[in-house]
Amino acid sequence: MEFTYAEILEILSNKHKILGTKKIAFRGRLQHFQRLGFPAGANTGKGKGVAYSWRELFLIGLALDCLEIGSTPDRSVNEIIKFEDVFLSAVASVGLGDNQEDSRAFKCFLIVELSNLMSLKEEEDWSQIVKLLSHDDLMQILSSEGLDAHRSPYALLDLRQFLAAILDGVFHCIEGSRKVIVSDFKAWARAQS
Repeated sequence: MEFTYAEILEILSNKHKILGTKKIAFRGRLQHFQRLGFPAGANTGKGKGVAYSWRELFLIGLALDCLEIGSTPDRSVNEIIKFEDVFLSAVASVGLGDNQEDSRAFKCFLIVELSNLMSLKEEEDWSQIVKLLSHDDLMQILSSEGLDAHRSPYALLDLRQFLAAILDGVFHCIEGSRKVIVSDFKAWARAQS
C-alpha cells in the first residue's frame, strides 16, 4: 500500500486529533521533518511527488509522538534514525501478535530517552536508552525497589496503542475495506522479520 503526502497528513492529523483550523501549523511540523531529510528516502525534492509506505507512516508517526511528549524535531529525528530497525521490527511484531502466549512477557513498550539536555552532558554520560520492554520489565522499573538502569528522563510508548491509532487513522482516511488494509499491513509486517 502506498500513501500520498496528503493522506499521511490526514492520517496523522486524525491520530493526533488536530483541529481543522490548525492543519496548516501541523503540516509545518511535517515539512520540518522533510527539511531534516526524514524519513530517509522519502524526500524527492521540491515539486516531485513521493509515495510513502508503511515504513514512512510509522516513522513520521513516531517522530510526532516524540514531539507530543516534549522532544525537539532535531532530537527526535537523530534518535529515531539510530533505532529505526528496532522500532519497525517491534511494530511489525506487535501487529502480528508475535509471542503473545504470555502477555506479561510480550515486549510492546518502547523506552526512549529524548532528553533535550543530553547534548549538554559529557558523551560518556549519555545512556542512549532505546529498548523494548515487556509488562514484567515495566513493573520492575516502576516497583518500589525500582530498576536503577533507567535513571535518566525517559518516555514509554505503548506500541499497541501507537499501532491501533495509526491503523484507525488509515481506516478513517483511506478508501478501501479494512480487510484489505489489514492484509496489506500484515504483509508489510511479515516482510520485516
